[in-house]
Amino acid sequence: MKKTAKMAALMLALAMMTTTLAACGNSADSKGSTATDTTVSNSQDNGTAETSTQEAENTLTFGTNAEFPPFEFVAGSGVIDQYDGIDIAIAKQIAERNGMTPAIENMEFDSLLVALQNGQIDAAIAGMTVIEERKEEADFSIPYYTATQVMIVKEDSEIASAADMADKKICVIQGYTGEICVKDMGYPYESFKKGTDAIMELVNGKCDVVVLDSATSQKYIEENEGLKIVEDAEAFESEEYAIAVKKGNTELLDKINTVIDAMLTDGTVAELGAKYTEQLSAD
Repeated sequence: MKKTAKMAALMLALAMMTTTLAACGNSADSKGSTATDTTVSNSQDNGTAETSTQEAENTLTFGTNAEFPPFEFVAGSGVIDQYDGIDIAIAKQIAERNGMTPAIENMEFDSLLVALQNGQIDAAIAGMTVIEERKEEADFSIPYYTATQVMIVKEDSEIASAADMADKKICVIQGYTGEICVKDMGYPYESFKKGTDAIMELVNGKCDVVVLDSATSQKYIEENEGLKIVEDAEAFESEEYAIAVKKGNTELLDKINTVIDAMLTDGTVAELGAKYTEQLSAD
């Protein structure tokens, strides 16, 4: 009996020890598996983060205001995503010739220089005229296009010069050079965020004249019957378009200037101007 009891006790002890060891083994395996899974997960997360960082560093983001044909506008299939135009094609060339991927941020014209300063974009290309006021906020590339301001009026309008706008209702686009010119002349005006809205005011007889860049004005009179362009070289001097970068960003500015200079020299900019002007005229 005692022997039997001892044997039973010994077997029970062995069974309990085996169970305990098994339990400890399972716990260790479980912890080991968790640590391995966590290491793999962290490795994957770090890899994704590194890839995202590399992609961001290799992307050149341009800010624009896609309301300014033929320089920038929204299309069904554009040069960069849904964006197309002379400026967008130039932006693509600048990025790709520097081994980078181009990207576009579309925003209101007045927000472009602010977006540069806060790092939302790397450069601004939007038919932007170089003026002293803007040079205080950003650095500019060499000019790539020369334009002038004109007046869009109805075909039966008596406006023949800028002086004739004195007692007329004038519309401009907010932040554009036309607004600056009219303001400097001391004339009251109404500003719109989109060129199409200002033109509709004219078409519907709610204003007498719209002051706008020459190339874009040509597009609007082709799209709307009964309008014409009036020029006044004495009142509106020629202006130069350039690309803006954050002040002090000489590295990017040098890269942009190198490409623009090459595109001007080999005639690429002129070809793009002719291409988009003809294309929009045919649409």
